[in-house]
Amino acid sequence: MKKTRIFIISGPGGVGKTTVVNKLLANEKVKASFIRGITVTTRGQRPKEIEGKDYFFVEKEEFLRLKKKKFFLENQKILDNHYGTPKLFYLIAKAKKKGLVLVIDVKGGMYLKKSAKAGKIITIFLAAPNEKELYKRMEKRAESKKIMKQRIELAKKELQFSKCYDYVVINKKIDKTLKELRHILLNNN
Repeated sequence: MKKTRIFIISGPGGVGKTTVVNKLLANEKVKASFIRGITVTTRGQRPKEIEGKDYFFVEKEEFLRLKKKKFFLENQKILDNHYGTPKLFYLIAKAKKKGLVLVIDVKGGMYLKKSAKAGKIITIFLAAPNEKELYKRMEKRAESKKIMKQRIELAKKELQFSKCYDYVVINKKIDKTLKELRHILLNNN
């Protein structure tokens, strides 16, 4: 029986991970072969984010309760917020004989890559064309200067991990990015 492959898409905040993955999974070939895992987070909901589509938003106490019950494949604390990938999505992908696409941070991606059996996880680092463009994208989120400064420092650290990923995709033009990601997913599943 074929093993269920997990495709991790990581990258610094503001690089466009959620947007790219939502468009990627709108493609019929991709949709037929993959499901997307949705992260549980204690972070506040941003404008245009949809509960159950982009994230599951919970209070910290609920997150910690789920963590204690071993609900997550992986979970991390990033900038005072908790993020976790429910095991349920892996079980659904396995039952449907599909690949699983996860949009998770670098720490979570590296944790899963180290803890999983070889060949089962494909890691993709999504990057902006350059630092200036990344910071410009981050500024569009209209977060406080303190949060922006924290996100920029975190992004600098995350960028150093790109060499640990199986693939690095530069998100400059969305059509080209989607074509590259489709190729990676469909040829490795």
